[in-house]
Amino acid sequence: MKRLLLSVSVLLMTMSLSAQQPSVSPIPQTYTYGDKAFNNNVSFSVIGGDKADADAMAVLKASGLTFSGDGEVCLRIGERNDKSVRKYRKNIPSKSEGYYLRISNDEVVIAGNDESGTFYGVQTFLQLMSSPEVSGCEISDWPSVDCRGVIEGFYGNPWSHKDRLRQFDFYGKNKMNTYVYGPKDDPYHRAHWREPYPENEAAKIRELVDAAHRNKVQFVWAVHPGGDIKWNKTDSVAVVNKLKSMYELGVRTFAVFFDDISGEGTKAEKQAGLMNYITDNFVHEYPGVMPLVICPTQYNKLWAGGDYLKTLGTQMYKEVRIMWTGNSVVDMIDKSDMEWINSQIGRKAFIWLNYPVNDYCQSRLLMGKTYGNGLDIADMLSGFCSNPMEYSEASKVSLYSIADYTWNMPRYDSVASWERSLSFLMPTSSEEFRFFCENNIDLGRTGHGLRREGDTPLFDKAHPWNYSKMLIENADRLLADSVNNPEMIGQIRPWVESMRLLGQSGEQLASMNKALLAADTVAFIGHYKAFEKVEEARKAIISRNYKGSIVKASPVVSGEVYTPWVKETVAALLKQYKSRFTYRLDVFPQAVIADGSYFIKVNGKYLTDAQASSVRVGDWPVLVAERDSVKPLRQEWTLELRPATGRYKVTNVQDGRYVNEVGAFWKDKQNNPYDDEWHSFIIEKKPNGRFTFQCAGSAGNGYWNTDGNRIVNRREAVEFELIPTN
Repeated sequence: MKRLLLSVSVLLMTMSLSAQQPSVSPIPQTYTYGDKAFNNNVSFSVIGGDKADADAMAVLKASGLTFSGDGEVCLRIGERNDKSVRKYRKNIPSKSEGYYLRISNDEVVIAGNDESGTFYGVQTFLQLMSSPEVSGCEISDWPSVDCRGVIEGFYGNPWSHKDRLRQFDFYGKNKMNTYVYGPKDDPYHRAHWREPYPENEAAKIRELVDAAHRNKVQFVWAVHPGGDIKWNKTDSVAVVNKLKSMYELGVRTFAVFFDDISGEGTKAEKQAGLMNYITDNFVHEYPGVMPLVICPTQYNKLWAGGDYLKTLGTQMYKEVRIMWTGNSVVDMIDKSDMEWINSQIGRKAFIWLNYPVNDYCQSRLLMGKTYGNGLDIADMLSGFCSNPMEYSEASKVSLYSIADYTWNMPRYDSVASWERSLSFLMPTSSEEFRFFCENNIDLGRTGHGLRREGDTPLFDKAHPWNYSKMLIENADRLLADSVNNPEMIGQIRPWVESMRLLGQSGEQLASMNKALLAADTVAFIGHYKAFEKVEEARKAIISRNYKGSIVKASPVVSGEVYTPWVKETVAALLKQYKSRFTYRLDVFPQAVIADGSYFIKVNGKYLTDAQASSVRVGDWPVLVAERDSVKPLRQEWTLELRPATGRYKVTNVQDGRYVNEVGAFWKDKQNNPYDDEWHSFIIEKKPNGRFTFQCAGSAGNGYWNTDGNRIVNRREAVEFELIPTN
């Protein structure tokens, strides 16, 4: 006799379920779970597989489950009108991508409202099958948001081909259906947008499109013509021709970006006219093409002005979807935000969420909870996509929650979703991964203002010395886990190694403290030297340190808690030592200004890395009057006191290039690497609070001066302002 399943009702939803309640993500819209139905090693006989969605069947067959003609459990699968599931038609939600799933002792029913629904029903079924004992259940499910997914739209190193293929598999499993291809540093997306992809690159795009479609993901290819577009028929045709070439590669959804530009390309009426032209001459002419998406120039409220948005809203076809980042470039979205923008553009906005993207705080990984977006805005959206980090695997912590949020917005729980993501991504070392993520949460102080709570929650300033051991042990266990997720470990390794060394620095501080209490000056100096050696090794770690890397990063772990504590503690210990002892005071650097990130200003202008590319050689920093709100890290400079010389190294935060003795970047990366004797500076603080930079060692004794819009080496010094960035 079959066990009875609990009926679907609001009352039963609110009842407490057994401790063995299965975990499914994204959280289904309605569900009930019953007792055990069968073990996960049963065999299935399939009914309807020949008619059901082919992608769903491919996933099912590749799952490792056992299928045979006389299986122990009957598995019925198909779409609404298929004979195999016809008697369950009334149970299937009449919503796009919806599905009905029922598991009992002797039968499984997976019935989609459409092909995508069947595919998502299979994904939920496979999650339930991952438990040794499979519970009976009845699930009716559909998404809150129509377009849910990811925008690869960050500055920096684009994802690799392998990264993207792995992303599509992740999206399929987590019911995300949109991927927008718009990496800023793909020349055929932006700089050379008129040109078709070379044959080998086109083949890769085709493979990506096919992989996306197999996972029910819209591959949205974006063109970015605004930087040099001519508002004439020739360029309008050029845009359409480029989109046609992408259509031949299998793309069926397209976007046009006008973000982060100036000049002629920013005109709203011209942009609207182009979008209408593309719609008339391409979207409506080619079968299967979805309505366009536009990223406007004024893509957030802070930058909105004049009649730009109203012009887009009134002159551009209503079917075109308009992207929006919120009240500022980096913002979480709530109902009032949506009410404002929707009234401006006369349609539902398509949200471009700039989180967990870290192209403006590249030293930090953003691995914390994804919170702050309204739970009541689903019916106000035409789409919701996240702009991630260039670290595709690390981004999945947040993207897992973005999938959860957009699928079932009213029931989204950021804490529970984050917890599930850790086990999903790193099942054999989830606790160590949790610890790592907890030490990589906050962004630090940036020009965009977003902060994240909860960084380094286990650290206790009242009892700090044991935390260093936790840093080391968790780092070692993560690095030793070769079974788990090697792609994830490969991407986060610089931060994990930095975490381990940070713990070793803490251990040396503990030993210095012990020696100080014992008045053992020899031991104190020995441990201080060991501390300096560890710190030098930690500061030498560089992420993306390979030939061709566009942006490099110097990892910062626990940037708001433990790393500042290390700096404060070593300073306090040295101060105490100097007040009591005179032995070997010569080993201590004479710090004029603390290591950290600074704006460097002179005559009201900011020193700026104009080229901002770690592969460039022979150019130099320039002085500009305005803060850069698009790429703020170009104007941030790391000042680091070098133990070997007692002088300061000056590097750009955006790409890690150092400033050399003539006020330029390296002339030749291979033959002119950083050298402390040549490329470190004496920084002297003046009575007025400003600073001078003097060459030293092999570089002579000239000073930083200015010549037009750049710094140069002169006999006379110019005084600079140094403003901490955080």
